[in-house]
Amino acid sequence: MSDTRSRPVRRAGGKAKRQTVGGSERGSTFPVVFIGALIAVVLAVVLLLTVAADSISGDGKPVGPAGDATSTATAEATATAGGPTSTVGAQTSTKTPEPTPGADGSILVACGDILAPLDKQHRLASDCAPNDLRQVAGGAYLRAEAAVALGEMFAAGKQEKGFDFYVNSGYRSYQEQVNTYNYWVQTSGQAYADRTSARPGHSEHQLGTTADVAARGLELEAFGGTAEAAWVAANSYKFGFVVSYPDGKEAITGYASEPWHIRYVGKGVAQQVKDSGLTLHEFLLK
Repeated sequence: MSDTRSRPVRRAGGKAKRQTVGGSERGSTFPVVFIGALIAVVLAVVLLLTVAADSISGDGKPVGPAGDATSTATAEATATAGGPTSTVGAQTSTKTPEPTPGADGSILVACGDILAPLDKQHRLASDCAPNDLRQVAGGAYLRAEAAVALGEMFAAGKQEKGFDFYVNSGYRSYQEQVNTYNYWVQTSGQAYADRTSARPGHSEHQLGTTADVAARGLELEAFGGTAEAAWVAANSYKFGFVVSYPDGKEAITGYASEPWHIRYVGKGVAQQVKDSGLTLHEFLLK
């Protein structure tokens, strides 16, 4: 009880004393003041109980801030419907967002994933670069695992057929692909460039697991139709490589035939691709 409500009680005591000395009318105010104070106490208790009751929800759960109540209601309503909770906070903390197309419609893939699909719809970030490059025959660079496998393949080709393979082009950075693509646009036109060269970020060479194989000075188109190209097509899977753009599959891969262009995916996956009869493009997207 506050100070302002305790003061009339003290004054009432004084009035009762004066009644004994000289008057009954003044002494009669004591019961009135006492009853008034008692009523005030009762009202205060009722008010406190009402406020306490309002702070508790109907099911006994504390009512939180407006934002929490909204989230709780959403979660309970969704759970009743039998679906996953749809609150933004829950999705952010428990579910990895699906890849979404960028401004150009392309989808960003994980840097360092040797099985990441790379084509006209999927791309690597401009700063994606491997950190385990190793030099291979011809002076180009590949990731360590791919470099070892390619060395084994070249050794087998040498032993079986006497072929002297080397790599005409291996890892290319994003900026190197910018230069390569622009070169083909300037020299052969946009349409030809899009059939034979990947746009920056979309090149398998940026992975560091792709090599353009050559032999006897025969590179790129000159490599096609040679005994070496036939051997690569028939045997590269044994060492974990796949010819990415086989002949007759341009409508699927988006690129003209490149029998010299092989990509390392590991022996197990390369065998699966061969057995499936699919192009690498189809296999990685299935």
